[in-house]
Amino acid sequence: MSKGRPPTHCRESLLIKGIELFNSKGYHATGLSTILQTCQISKGSFYNFFNSKEEYAVEVIEYYQALETDRWALEFAKLEGSHFMRMRQMLEKMLSEYDPSTEKMGCLIANLSGEVGNESPGFRRAIQEATERVIVLISEDMRVCQEEGSVRLDLSPDALAHLIWDIWQGALLRMKVNASLQPLNQCIDLLWNHILPSPFSHSDTQQGA
Repeated sequence: MSKGRPPTHCRESLLIKGIELFNSKGYHATGLSTILQTCQISKGSFYNFFNSKEEYAVEVIEYYQALETDRWALEFAKLEGSHFMRMRQMLEKMLSEYDPSTEKMGCLIANLSGEVGNESPGFRRAIQEATERVIVLISEDMRVCQEEGSVRLDLSPDALAHLIWDIWQGALLRMKVNASLQPLNQCIDLLWNHILPSPFSHSDTQQGA
């Protein structure tokens, strides 16, 4: 009987472990031996799934984003209120799950983009595509928010999405440097109370101000 390809659930287990390792240690500090030991897998079995550590990291990025996108959609559907305020509630929920006292902080894509974003075409493409997928989702959210009258209309949904992403990434960097959630809390306050709201909105957009 032929051995065949290892089961998919084993591959998923490796990707989940990769998220934990790369988020806590980074790419360069996570050697192949650490991956093998943590995943309890032999080198030969690892290479049945991935041709290299870099290919593994690229698939980890893609898997991480798929998980986070699904989680966001599920949690978002449970919330009530305007689309604009539900976005804020989701970000605040994310902050409640961050631990600024440890190395395991923030978004994996943001963490790896700063470390390996320019290291190889493969990494650059994976991070760029992951970033663009997030921005497309934010742009759609901004379109909905504009239609409900909660967000300013003088900038396009796409421009607002890029603005949110860029400001949030800067706040994530400050969070890591300061080991504090304050930059992210300030980011949410500025965006949701001052930068994004429509001047004609009298809804719950400034809740929590």
